Amino acid sequence: MNLPDIFSSPDSLRDAFEEGLVRQLKEESLGTFILVLANAIFDEHIFLLLKDRLQDKFEILSQQYSNKLRQGKHSNDAPDDILVFLKLIAIGFNNLNTTEFRQTKDWELQFNQLRSLRPQRMSGAVISTLLQEFNDNAFHFNKPFLNKEVFWAGDIEGVAIKLLYNKFPFASLHGLLVPEAKKNLPQFLNSDMHNFISRLCREIGKSIPDIAIAYNGYGAGASINHLHFQTFTRQQPLPVLDKHWLHNGGKQVFPISCLVFEHSADSWQTIAELHQKNITYDLIYLPQRIICLPRKYQGSFDAPEWSENLAWYELCGGIITFNKEDFLKLDNDTIYKALALLKYP
Repeated sequence: MNLPDIFSSPDSLRDAFEEGLVRQLKEESLGTFILVLANAIFDEHIFLLLKDRLQDKFEILSQQYSNKLRQGKHSNDAPDDILVFLKLIAIGFNNLNTTEFRQTKDWELQFNQLRSLRPQRMSGAVISTLLQEFNDNAFHFNKPFLNKEVFWAGDIEGVAIKLLYNKFPFASLHGLLVPEAKKNLPQFLNSDMHNFISRLCREIGKSIPDIAIAYNGYGAGASINHLHFQTFTRQQPLPVLDKHWLHNGGKQVFPISCLVFEHSADSWQTIAELHQKNITYDLIYLPQRIICLPRKYQGSFDAPEWSENLAWYELCGGIITFNKEDFLKLDNDTIYKALALLKYP
């Protein structure tokens, strides 16, 4: 498999990621500013690199929008972006905090201030089926304004790929991988795409061992019904990979079903069975294995108040909190019980 240069080393991926953010900061739109700011707030290295330019741009945009509001002028920016930016004005640039992390016995918590501002889209919708037809009128990755958010596009093994930034990241170098975007595929896996993503992750892993690719099934936390995956890197393994869990050879039972496979063929057999039974799931592709997490549909259980959404990251043991109180007070058992609510009967 011939890979693009951005996957030739960890430094190449980070350089491309950061250079793209610098380019985007020059764009004259709220959406790109919010994207760059959110990625900088998550990653302290990027924040230190761009802080002065971000603050200058924030002051200019704040003045422009204050003038527009006073004069009753219309803005061409997306309504979601306007709402997020008005919240940023209310918070104030100097009151924004880079993401904080802490560990409990089993779990990883992060206080992600900026992600709490993102639009809900369909992540909070009640869903009961794995397959829903693509809707051109809904949000999708072929929207013209998203072209600015692409940091690489090209062909890999005959598959047209777009790599976009995650606008509100919660993982390192967090991107969105959209295969064959123009085909308008819904968020539903087939065996060819599953095998391709598995091979892709294995190949990238030869030069970037920390790479991972995640997939939220429809009804399993996916906020967009347009086939996509999430790329990210991890210097520390996700909590679900800890050796003390039963599925990794330990003695402790994970709160939900966790199936670990070494080969894409074996994992596809299980995924096909989940499709037949209309059971949704989340996936993590790693260079040496695939993790499948069958689960209940979003909206079919009482989600805890402290979590906006329970998708692949939460099911792998990472908890995103949006206020400092929850970040500091959540304990190991409370999180375990919350995740157990998603266990498929």
